[in-house]
Amino acid sequence: MHGNKATLSASGTVEPAPLHAIIVYKRIKAALQLALALLLAVAWPLGLPGHLLHFAGWLRDHITLGWAARLAEWIVAGSTNRRILLSIVALGGDGILTGVEAWALHTGRVWGAWLVVGAAAALLPIEVLEFVRVPHASRALIFVLNLLIVGYVGRRAWHERARRR
Repeated sequence: MHGNKATLSASGTVEPAPLHAIIVYKRIKAALQLALALLLAVAWPLGLPGHLLHFAGWLRDHITLGWAARLAEWIVAGSTNRRILLSIVALGGDGILTGVEAWALHTGRVWGAWLVVGAAAALLPIEVLEFVRVPHASRALIFVLNLLIVGYVGRRAWHERARRR
């Protein structure tokens, strides 16, 4: 296609640029989440909690800036066996779901768009609560990005559903 505005999907249909961008985003996100889950799972039995506590202590002792103290507190709170296991499960589960979403969109599965809409829309209220609790530009950006994904993919799915009837 001219101007790189669309690409060919696995099902042989043309993917509009916004849909292609969503698929690429989901593939990258899934790969990073699964890689981090695997890294944590491999490092955990090799003494990860102790190494994290040692690193937090080093941060506190050698870097006197406020961000380092906050990071050290965050590391200490997150380096328990329970929190590491929860992180592995959450990263792995979300990585798998995100990978399935990317695959389903890329292969043109009818249910794929609705999976993306449902998964992303389900998190929007939580993102709003988190933003109200601790307002930050990154949280607002994630909310807006997910809202755009829900709107775009949902609109496409709705039009596709109407077209098939």
